[in-house]
Amino acid sequence: MSTLPELNCVLFAEILGNQRLSEKLGDAEAQRALDRARNRIMRSVESYRGRSLLDQAHRLIAVFKRADDAVQAAADMQDKVHRLPPVSGINLGLKIGLHCGDLRTGSDEPGGSAVELAGRLAGLAHPGQALLTGEVALHLTESVRSLAAAVMDRSFRHEGIEIPLFELFSQDGPEAAMPDSSLEESEARIRLILHHRGSAHVVTEARPILLMGREEGNDIMVLDRRASRHHARIEWRGGRFYLIDQSTNGTFVLPNTEIEISLKREEYPLPDNGKIGCGFSLEEDSQNEAVRFEVRRQD
Repeated sequence: MSTLPELNCVLFAEILGNQRLSEKLGDAEAQRALDRARNRIMRSVESYRGRSLLDQAHRLIAVFKRADDAVQAAADMQDKVHRLPPVSGINLGLKIGLHCGDLRTGSDEPGGSAVELAGRLAGLAHPGQALLTGEVALHLTESVRSLAAAVMDRSFRHEGIEIPLFELFSQDGPEAAMPDSSLEESEARIRLILHHRGSAHVVTEARPILLMGREEGNDIMVLDRRASRHHARIEWRGGRFYLIDQSTNGTFVLPNTEIEISLKREEYPLPDNGKIGCGFSLEEDSQNEAVRFEVRRQD
């Protein structure tokens, strides 16, 4: 059982670039691009057990009960927005601020010190940067704490007090900066590889959640009308990879050399290899929408 304290850890995200798109292509096209980014951001919030407090225009605010979840959600949404294809040569960006503290809800917009400081940090951040206060860093576990680095050249004061700042590594940062870290060691030991429509996807202890569904923004987008928009997810927990169905039509698993298993709002520890059908039996897959998987271990 986790002994991490429950907090009000607020994530404040600002999406950048929609104004340039609007000026170049018009409001409708800019709104479509903005909606794609917002969808990816909210999927990251949901994946890491967050709760949306505000989803409005180019601003999003969410709250998490664990600092680890908030920081990993921030890293995940930065990656998802970064991987969005440019629209007419324009890339959307993201600035994020995180702080743990007092939170007030119940009005049109949330308030309290957690929201105030997280918003100020989002405004202070450079495009593509996520800033967090020392209060957030204090509550991180060792493995997640390794994703953040102290900011030494920028000051931040609140109510006359100097607030220590940390930033998340860029997407190219952690692996390059820490070649011998426990992060890479854990990835080398065990990983789940999933194959779908010619693309490979990886789940590891360091990247512990993968989303599958019909809606754009999932890690694996299943192009089958029987799949739900947010159909299923895979989680790494306690040394196993678990498939969790959250759909209408159920999820099917066909382990190699075994009979097919049907899940309905259930979870199932994945075997070493097999196939997954989102909403359809593997015997009925006529559109190459099955997801093949295999667990790889390295001593």
